[in-house]
Amino acid sequence: MLHFDSPAMEVLFWCVVACAAVLLLFIGYRLGRWIATAQSQALLEQKERDLFTAQKGFKQLYETELANLRARNAELAQKNEHLAQKVEEYRKKAAGFGGLFSSGGKRADAMYALLLENEALEEALHRQNEKLSQERTDALKESLRNTGYRRVLMSQLLNDDRIKNYVAEIINDESRLPPPNSARQSLPHGEQE
Repeated sequence: MLHFDSPAMEVLFWCVVACAAVLLLFIGYRLGRWIATAQSQALLEQKERDLFTAQKGFKQLYETELANLRARNAELAQKNEHLAQKVEEYRKKAAGFGGLFSSGGKRADAMYALLLENEALEEALHRQNEKLSQERTDALKESLRNTGYRRVLMSQLLNDDRIKNYVAEIINDESRLPPPNSARQSLPHGEQE
């Protein structure tokens, strides 16, 4: 242990040591903070680079897919235009009956107009048939729903004790029942045994 001749020297020494310790602590704190800031900044920059790389990849993928779709749309539009031209040529050929009306342009034009009108009427007929088919389906569903409702209603009526007693009373009273031959007479001639 250190021994000082004067107490003032000892106090002065310990003050210098304390100041040096505080100074070292402050320098260590600042150095640690600077290192942590540098590390977090480097980590943040690395994450930004990774994110930028991912965004760049997604952007390239998006642009590639978009270019593919545009090319496909252009190809389909070109095919559609080609097919429309072919249909138009076939209409004109059909209107001319392969040369039967080639001498008279008016006849071929009239036949072409009739073909167009026929196609329009067939398309309208097809739409009407689809509409009627849907209406028939809806009506059938409604009929099935009503039949189910009636079946439930009849089931509830037949399970009622008053109705059961009334039906049993009619069956037991033979004077209320029709004679057995009357059922055969009401059948058409071909169905009688």
